[in-house]
Amino acid sequence: MTSANRPLLGIDWGTSNRRAYLLDAQGGIAAEHADHAGILQVNGDFEASLQQLLQAMKLEQGADIVMSGMVGSRNGWVQVPYLPVTQPLSALAQAMTPVPTALPGVRCRIVPGYTYIDPQGVPDVMRGEEAQIFGAMRMGAPDGWYLLPGTHSKWAELRGGRLLRFLTFMTGELYALLCEHGTLSKVINSREPVPLAFEAGLKASAHGEFTHAAFGCRALVVTDMMPPEHAASYLSGLLIGSEIHDILRRAGSMDAPVQIVGSPSLAARYGRALDILGMTSRAWDPDQVYLAALHAFFKESDQS
Repeated sequence: MTSANRPLLGIDWGTSNRRAYLLDAQGGIAAEHADHAGILQVNGDFEASLQQLLQAMKLEQGADIVMSGMVGSRNGWVQVPYLPVTQPLSALAQAMTPVPTALPGVRCRIVPGYTYIDPQGVPDVMRGEEAQIFGAMRMGAPDGWYLLPGTHSKWAELRGGRLLRFLTFMTGELYALLCEHGTLSKVINSREPVPLAFEAGLKASAHGEFTHAAFGCRALVVTDMMPPEHAASYLSGLLIGSEIHDILRRAGSMDAPVQIVGSPSLAARYGRALDILGMTSRAWDPDQVYLAALHAFFKESDQS
C-alpha cells in the first residue's frame, strides 16, 4: 500500500516502547517491528532513531509515516496540541501535525491527542488511545464506554463518533510501585496469577477506602490469613476493583458491554473483573484496531 509511491508506515511511539506497522495493499500488515526505543530512550534525537527504524525495516528509500502516542507530547519529537473533546474522532486525520525531517523520501505526521475538562475543572489528557478508539469505531464498535487498560488505564464514553468524556486511572503504575517498593513489596514473593486471590481483592474493593484496604493486603499475609503467593493477585483485584467502582460512581449504570482494547492478558483480567461485578464486555485486538485507524488516517488525510 503506497501514497505518492511511498510505503505507508504507522508508528505507535510511546514513553518506553515503540511499535511500527508497514501496511500492505489491502491495509493489513506487510511487516512489523517492535523495540524499546521509547521517547525517553532516544535522548532527543528522534530523527536518528527513526532512521534506525527505517533501516531495520528495509525502508531506506523513505515512507509516508503516521505516528501516534507520546512522540507528540512536550517530551516528544514535536509537541502536538490536544484536540478538545468537542472535536469528533473523524477530525484526527485532518488535524495531524507535520514533522520536519531531512530524511530522504520521508513524510512524517503526528496524530493529536485529546483533552477533557471535568465538571470540577480538572483536566485529563490522552495521547495514543484516541487512535485505538477511532480504529475500534471504524471496525464497528458501538457507542458506549471504552476501556483501554495499561500503566494508565483510560475509560472513555463515545457517542456519535465523539468522546463525551474520559478518565485516566494510574492503576498499572500503582500496582508496579506497590509491588516493587515499600511495605507491600516485602510480603509479595510472586506475581503469578491466583484467581481466587484476585476475586478476594475485587470483593474488598467494594468497601472503598483503598489505602486502608491496601494495608489490609499486608496484614493478611503477616497474620498468616493469606499466603504471600496470593498477595500480588489480591492487590491487583483491589486496584482494578477500585477503578471500576470509581467509574461506576461517576458514570452510573453500564447496561451495554464495555469495549476493551488492550493486551490479551489485561483484557482478560479486566473482563473477568467486570463479569464478577455484574457487567459485560467485548475485547478488541489492539493491533487490528490500530491498523483500522492507520488506514483511515492515510486515506482521509490524502483527500484533503
